[in-house]
Amino acid sequence: MNFIDTFKNIAYSFSANLFSLCISVFMVMVVPKFLSVHDYGLWQLFLFYFSYLGFLHFGWEDGIYLRYAGKSFDELDQRTFAGQFYGIIILQIFLAVFVIFGGQLLITDPIKRLALTCAVCLAPFVNFTNLCNFIMQITNRIKDYAKFLFTERIVFFLGVVIFLLGLHRNEFCYMYYAKLFSMIILTLSGIYLCRNLLKPRFYPMRRIVWEMKKNLTVGSKLMIANIAGMLIIGIVRYGISVGWDVSTFGQVSLTLGISNFFMVFISSVSVVFFPIIKNLDKNKRVTIYRTIRASLDIVLFAALIGYYPLKCILTWWLPQYADSLIYMSVLFPICVFNSKLSLLINTYLKSMRQEVLMLKINVLSVMVSLAVTFVVVRIFHNLSLAVLSIVGIYAFQCCLAECFISHLLKMNVRKDILTDILLCGIFIASGWYIQNVWCMVIYVGAYAIFIMLNRDQVQKLIKLLKVKS
Repeated sequence: MNFIDTFKNIAYSFSANLFSLCISVFMVMVVPKFLSVHDYGLWQLFLFYFSYLGFLHFGWEDGIYLRYAGKSFDELDQRTFAGQFYGIIILQIFLAVFVIFGGQLLITDPIKRLALTCAVCLAPFVNFTNLCNFIMQITNRIKDYAKFLFTERIVFFLGVVIFLLGLHRNEFCYMYYAKLFSMIILTLSGIYLCRNLLKPRFYPMRRIVWEMKKNLTVGSKLMIANIAGMLIIGIVRYGISVGWDVSTFGQVSLTLGISNFFMVFISSVSVVFFPIIKNLDKNKRVTIYRTIRASLDIVLFAALIGYYPLKCILTWWLPQYADSLIYMSVLFPICVFNSKLSLLINTYLKSMRQEVLMLKINVLSVMVSLAVTFVVVRIFHNLSLAVLSIVGIYAFQCCLAECFISHLLKMNVRKDILTDILLCGIFIASGWYIQNVWCMVIYVGAYAIFIMLNRDQVQKLIKLLKVKS
């Protein structure tokens, strides 16, 4: 793929994700203003369960993603994919019914039972549309992927606006209706975009099962690695939901959501990068890695400066959450570690077919998360330590993964890792202990020193941007 095509794909993906970011800003800035703290906490609990629905295919879709990445849409065998599509749909319906009945029997808290039931009912829609999404990514149909993402977000946005602002239905159930309707529309869009693969013409059952086993064998490792990756933060969030009430859970989730805004931009680029890096010449991998990493450092550490004016705006706009916004100073550096992990490290590991290594890294991180959560929630019962542990665990996972990839690529990044930890430490400490304009002055000064020490890389990045423009 030439540079112009790559740039267009990034532009399409970036535009869709930028729009998604605007919706996320609306959801974080406006929705808490209209919902009660209890209803917003219930909504966040629903979203927490909803985020794990994508794993109910047990790696089936991940196997398709890994095995067919780089192929064109026309190269995909219609009968093969029809069998996989319909097989996944049947599995999702069965699992949704099973989990709902299990939840009714095992979960005693009616609030948590309601959130789980509402989430699981969407599983067939979620995993059907996820497969459509994967197919558009791996076949480089980034324009269709952008339309796909745009469709769900705009429908959901309009639903929320109509219910909250138009009809003044400020309750959790109406937020859920908006989400349900958007998923139905997204499913219809997926049926249209992948219609050639959905014609009910199949190979014999034996071949469908053989293809399924092959996808599960390849994808299960990546899926387990992804589950472990989500559990790293999920365990801490679950610990907070158990140790404190649903309102506190909603407040922490609000600050966590704000801290993850920048991840939208990163995901828009990583969608395009995976098939490119997979086909990259091995001799260029180290150079490209260092270039991307240095560029990310410059951009991500600059993005942290946005915390200071954002906190002032949010304190004024959402006074009922003012006390919990202090946690933003702790959680904002998540974007530094998570962005590098998502865009750079995991993309490289997947392109090098190191799913087993990803799994080992994530499982170890999950074990650390379990231990830390038990200590801070059960023993100390300290919410501040629980929130601080989130960024600490992310930093541990990112640094560990980068140590492994530096070994694979035979390069030394110890100095870069220490710089990341130092700058994030300065940001957290100044924001936590100095809650006035001086915390911004201290961090901006530290960032200025970082730029001076890396001025050669800054100049290279500026020249690169001028050439590309």
